[in-house]
Amino acid sequence: MFDRLQHFLHGLVGRVASSDKASSIQPFVDGIHTSQTPIVDTPSPSRTSDDHVSNGRLSTSDIEDSSSILCIKPSDIHRQTSYPTATGGLGDVYKCTWNHGVNLDEVAVKYPRFQSLSDPEIAKVNKNLDREIRIWAAMKHQYVLPLHGTVVEEFGPFRALVSPWMPNGTLNSYLDRAHKTLSMTDRLQLLKQITEGLKYLHDHDVIHGDLTDGNVLVAADGSPRLADFGISNIMVRSNPAFSYHTGSVRWVAPELLDPPEDQPIQCATKSSDIYALGSIMLQVLYGKQPYWWLKSAIHVISVKFKRTEPIDSSIGIRPDHLNFMRRCWSTESKLRPSVEEVINYLQEAMSNENSSL
Repeated sequence: MFDRLQHFLHGLVGRVASSDKASSIQPFVDGIHTSQTPIVDTPSPSRTSDDHVSNGRLSTSDIEDSSSILCIKPSDIHRQTSYPTATGGLGDVYKCTWNHGVNLDEVAVKYPRFQSLSDPEIAKVNKNLDREIRIWAAMKHQYVLPLHGTVVEEFGPFRALVSPWMPNGTLNSYLDRAHKTLSMTDRLQLLKQITEGLKYLHDHDVIHGDLTDGNVLVAADGSPRLADFGISNIMVRSNPAFSYHTGSVRWVAPELLDPPEDQPIQCATKSSDIYALGSIMLQVLYGKQPYWWLKSAIHVISVKFKRTEPIDSSIGIRPDHLNFMRRCWSTESKLRPSVEEVINYLQEAMSNENSSL
């Protein structure tokens, strides 16, 4: 294991500096991070949506038909600034205005960045984007970020993704401002909403794969929107060097960093999403990112190889909260709760909180 840790850290060192300097312009929008691992069970054109359900599955024609509504004319998108509003390791986000006839809406336009790709590779990425975009467009849930469409050529050779602008930014920036003003019931409610969004994805066989505080956005009313699921898988498939990135390492399940010897690339699963959700619980309930006392991504990776928990003794955590988060962080992925169990626990915790008032 030590040899694998050394090999992994050697490949990571060159990317730490640039990742740590990602823009923090507020309000931040959809997190620009690739997935830590390839997404397992990439949805086929048979996924479900609330709008087009047939025996619980979405037909191929339903997804293909959605392609006609996904193309937005470049002339209808107007950048509010010449430079990205936010930038990350693999992409840029622009705050734009979308003119679609009667209305003018503020939108986030995310443009993925790939380095040193040939024309055939660019064509392949766009083909993969087309498929994943149709799946994203079919996802209809109040706590999942909707996709308005895509813009071609205006921002570069790849599809730029257009989604609603979230005025409260990422979960991280929102909690920095609002955490102290939220009651414990408010925090539990926010967690339950995030979990309901994740349940919707899991019910449709979509693995998020990159559930972090930067990929949960917060709407004007304070409710969450899950973002950056599925699309990030394309970045990983385009270049294996992007299989891990420093921005997400705090949330990634340990088995994804330290796969078995005979399986060099470990795929994300529903269980690894639950591990990440446990760390989201820590942040929402107690205002701390996982491994908050460690400033370097390399140090975080090192302790993860040792299976160190993402908490220390410097804060007090309620025993019932701690016990459940530890279930989510179990080093045995099969012992982690299902998303349904998480929702049931949060509902019970809210009831207990209200009854104690």
